[in-house]
Amino acid sequence: MAAPAGKLTDLPEIAAYVLAHVAGLAWAMTVNPMIFRSLVAQGYRDHLLLMGIAISVAVSAVVLLIFLVLRKAMAGSGPPPPPAAPPARPAKLTDIPELSAYVIAHAAGIAWGATVTPMIFRSLYAQGIHNLMLPGLALTISVSIVVLLIFLFLRKAMAGSASPSVR
Repeated sequence: MAAPAGKLTDLPEIAAYVLAHVAGLAWAMTVNPMIFRSLVAQGYRDHLLLMGIAISVAVSAVVLLIFLVLRKAMAGSGPPPPPAAPPARPAKLTDIPELSAYVIAHAAGIAWGATVTPMIFRSLYAQGIHNLMLPGLALTISVSIVVLLIFLFLRKAMAGSASPSVR
């Protein structure tokens, strides 16, 4: 969408993605612990994984909206068209291939978070590391970078397959 033809992305889009994910990370570091403490206090310990997945899906949707709005705001209007050129069509916020790439990439990140992350945390805890805040932050940032790369490559692949072929 926002990246010039032939490129995976550009600086305003990366900045919008990072800022949107920082907002999601801020939520995860501040609000999620309060939610989970409340659930444990109410006796819902067996439902924590399901609630974690539900919260991840909801936060991913909000982060997507923040990303799209920030990307549109940061992209600006672009250079003005030449005087003889027809007026440029207004840029769309997103399209189906891009949304599909986002959903698939974030589903992979959520699946990682629901399956592999708990095993990593259990292993660290068994090794005597009881403060998991920094390892969790490092793991979250790492997974976010991988999800970004999956998103960019899937978006490029899906956009290429969505365009009509010329014979």
